[in-house]
Amino acid sequence: MLHAVKEFRVGGPQIFAGLMLLIFLAQCLATARTRPLSELEYQFIAAGMPEGAVKHVTFSPFTNLVAALPVRMVHRVRQIAPARVSEALAVPRPWLLRSPFIIFGIWLGGALWWVARRLFDNEGGYVALGLYCTSPAIIQISSNIGPEIILAWSSLGMIYTAIGVAHTLYAPPKKWAPRIMILGLSIGFALATAWWSVTLVILAAGYMLYLAPGCRRKVMLVLSGASVIACVTWALVAWLAGSAGLSAKAVFAQKPAFDALANLAFVFSANTDGYVLVALFIVALTAYGSWDRARYFGNTAPLLTAFVVVLLFAFVPAIHIWNATLGLSFVFIFIGGVAADLLEVRFRGRVAALFGACLVLRSVLTLIALSVWAHNSM
Repeated sequence: MLHAVKEFRVGGPQIFAGLMLLIFLAQCLATARTRPLSELEYQFIAAGMPEGAVKHVTFSPFTNLVAALPVRMVHRVRQIAPARVSEALAVPRPWLLRSPFIIFGIWLGGALWWVARRLFDNEGGYVALGLYCTSPAIIQISSNIGPEIILAWSSLGMIYTAIGVAHTLYAPPKKWAPRIMILGLSIGFALATAWWSVTLVILAAGYMLYLAPGCRRKVMLVLSGASVIACVTWALVAWLAGSAGLSAKAVFAQKPAFDALANLAFVFSANTDGYVLVALFIVALTAYGSWDRARYFGNTAPLLTAFVVVLLFAFVPAIHIWNATLGLSFVFIFIGGVAADLLEVRFRGRVAALFGACLVLRSVLTLIALSVWAHNSM
């Protein structure tokens, strides 16, 4: 881990990605400041307070804890701050109450760029991050108190940490420890946010077994260690929140419905993230299906995961979340990977111009969509 820190350098790519995330942050803050708090958001905050217990939102104890954190911090600050500051904080601003979820949005964007850049170099990373930072759906869940952004963050971490662990199983065991810790924490936070995330652990294990066919005993050893860390993390969150979340019986009692299959079309719905994403996804999917060079594990994994994640959570109507947003980060990585392949062909300039124009158009449409969404919520 220390070696990885020493190797980290802040150069042009990191600065440019940071500027893109700053633009994302500005959009989240503007949206969080403009839109008043909803009744459900108040309920999440109340459920996270020591004296509060709102039964129908306690399915997500980690969300409750995160939602109540700004209120607790403001309360502590008011106890030691001057009277003028204490009066100003008497009624916390909406953007302040939503700030932890904005941080998760920034964190997820940084993780997405890191993954896409490692897989597809700078071009793929820029395209994936550009789509993320201009996503109205991602900005909405990042500037809203709810479990969606936490689930999106933990799901991406779980899947790609598992893939990373699989690639290091042929290395000495001393190199496994940091990744096992990260994998265990990501699983634990996902479980503490929504019990049904346990199904994603099966998907992550499948990727590990596929990538390390000669080390399947090691895979099970790593998963066992990560599972212990995950259980400890979940238990700690449940203890702090005073709730274990929705009972396992309530979750697994849900029966799959054929209506959930409609969620597989989430990328093709303009209501999810706009027509520009629909067009780019169709282009990327066409290239993936017709071009052998674009069909490899780095592109296949995010494409498959995007639909599996959305479909699995759609099977549990007891968990009221916006399913489509859980798969968007993986869709952005998939498009970034195919874009990186297309940018290596002889008509690179035209492809770059096309993606650049789409991102500019998407930015304008996103600002309009966010303005309408924020004001319609008033």
